[in-house]
Amino acid sequence: MQSSTDVLPAPTDGLVVRPTVDDLITHPTADAPAVAPPKSARRLAMEEARRSKRPSRADRQAGASPHPERTLDDAGFPRLLQQTLTAARGAASTREMVEILITLGGRLDADTARRSLTRAETAAVRMLTAPGRAPGAGEPGGPERARTTSDPDEAQRAGAEAAFTSTLALSPQGRLVVTVPQRRSLPAEVAATGVAARITWSRDDLAEYVRLFADVRRRTEHEVAECRGLLDSLGQDGRTAAVDALRGAVFLVPPVMLYKDDSVFSNLKDEKNLTGKSLLPTHPDCFFHHLDRLPLELWTDDEAVVVACLWLAYSSGGPNRVESFNGVQLSLENVADNFRTTRGVYLQAAPELVIDELADAGLSGVELPSIESLLASAGQIADARARLVAERRIHYDINATIRRKSERALPRAERPGPHELGVCERLGELLPGAGRDFAGVLDVLDDAWLQAPHGEFATGFEALVEATVHASVDLFGADFAMSRGIRSLPKLIDALGRRDWAEIVSWELPDFYCCVVPSARAFELHGGDRLKVADSAWAMSARMQYNTWHVMPGNLPKDPAVQARDFLSPHVLPDLAVHSDLHHRGHVANLIRFSARSPEPVRITDEITFKSLTDLRVLRCTGEPFDQADLIGVTHVARFLAQLSERVAAAAVAGRPIEVTSFDHRWHRTSIAGPVPSLESHVL
Repeated sequence: MQSSTDVLPAPTDGLVVRPTVDDLITHPTADAPAVAPPKSARRLAMEEARRSKRPSRADRQAGASPHPERTLDDAGFPRLLQQTLTAARGAASTREMVEILITLGGRLDADTARRSLTRAETAAVRMLTAPGRAPGAGEPGGPERARTTSDPDEAQRAGAEAAFTSTLALSPQGRLVVTVPQRRSLPAEVAATGVAARITWSRDDLAEYVRLFADVRRRTEHEVAECRGLLDSLGQDGRTAAVDALRGAVFLVPPVMLYKDDSVFSNLKDEKNLTGKSLLPTHPDCFFHHLDRLPLELWTDDEAVVVACLWLAYSSGGPNRVESFNGVQLSLENVADNFRTTRGVYLQAAPELVIDELADAGLSGVELPSIESLLASAGQIADARARLVAERRIHYDINATIRRKSERALPRAERPGPHELGVCERLGELLPGAGRDFAGVLDVLDDAWLQAPHGEFATGFEALVEATVHASVDLFGADFAMSRGIRSLPKLIDALGRRDWAEIVSWELPDFYCCVVPSARAFELHGGDRLKVADSAWAMSARMQYNTWHVMPGNLPKDPAVQARDFLSPHVLPDLAVHSDLHHRGHVANLIRFSARSPEPVRITDEITFKSLTDLRVLRCTGEPFDQADLIGVTHVARFLAQLSERVAAAAVAGRPIEVTSFDHRWHRTSIAGPVPSLESHVL
């Protein structure tokens, strides 16, 4: 039998080779201990740090997988664009074709979508879809069908007798682009996305367009004059302040995606020309760079219109109001339309508000609202919004197709609803004697119960969070539910007491948590593979840890250490979202289509409240979107979770520290797919 010493490396070239510690552990000698010494805590921590956090790869070294499990190059929004183009090419009429293209196959309401068109495109579409117009070559029902670029010779023959040939296409952002006589060629990026049709104009069509364009020219000239007048009235110092405020707004509130004619203004990674995560405020590619230092006479007309419209939007309620213009053209008509719609929503939420009505601004016949009336309306809307946000009387409707946030009135529910009653019934298993509503549950809670272990959890607080999230999955008919927060409120309170802003902004993702619970249907959607479900849950949890990390500094003073950190303005309104599986890579990969969410403030001490420090979010991958009744329930459950966090904060102040140790990647693996392989059984 070979002795253990025979497998040690043999000396070479007369050198004595001494075994390493790892050699002795793997191949002990006669002088070595019979049992390998235990690994130090530091070494175990290093091994743990090297292990993959993905539950399905918990027994592997991070980064060791040879290739990704799935690629998403043809998924999400690019796929939607191609599906929309295919559907449009098969339309039965030009009106139907335009409707398919402009609404992206019904995912946008037509009135909103039409505001992405330029004035010239609006005139062209109005002419092409006029009742009684004879269809031209390239149109459904027309004499020829040169609908695509596949046969350029056919397209050339079809256009030989035409007064003009219009091309209908989609931009990479999903905007309908129509070529008109003043812009006869498609931008390269639009042509690359795909052409739906080439439509010939008759001489009568051209004459009608010329008539409509006279009004387009008049409105454009009036708009430029009004916008320059507004900027001139601000003076150099006022313009500098306005540009600085707008630069800060787009930095704090992504995503932003706005249009001015063919130009896209965005802080998104792929289209960035505004300050954001991918573009510093000082970068020369930023639209605002040096604009505040140039005299107004050196500004282009487009720059004057863009800044004036954004300033009006900002004046009507701060950075978040800019988001409500996502996916539309920056024009005074659209600013006025937004103000009128917002006025209606706010009066629905609180009829006693005083917001003056703006005159209509249709395509023709009515002058644009004056800058003075828009400024006055912006001030009234801003005052009303501040009250409605504080009272939680409005919410966001988010259409992720164009990333647009629209404000809606949020009805109040004076009595506990079915979701609250259902959660409390489940919590009765943890808290015998708890009341039937959240107030009753809070009445029976004390610091000792929140601090003591319960079941698999180190604290009662963690047990309550998990039980509440678990109940929410069933009660809201969700595929996943989750709630996030900070692991150590005691540490936060201590740092706040020392005003150590640098320490707070130095905390990394592991200092935050998110508890994600899947439904039974989530397992069906992933083919019964529990590890895939655990992977999805952990991916969501990690992203929500990042979200809390990202918004928390927005609650701190404007200290240099805070300003140097990347952060967003904390979320303050609940929201309903649809079509979330189109853009965000995590949503595409994890099939997340619909959501309802309520970010909540948490009172840390009597003097300090942190916005958006916790929340409840429910998700669906298929089926119907959540509705307002669901959102009302979500706000009540989220407020309860915030109140639990406030109890933990109060306990910390009273000398009973409670910290969260659950809800990391290991917990999500164990709770969804079973135990994680032992560290000691794995050799890196």
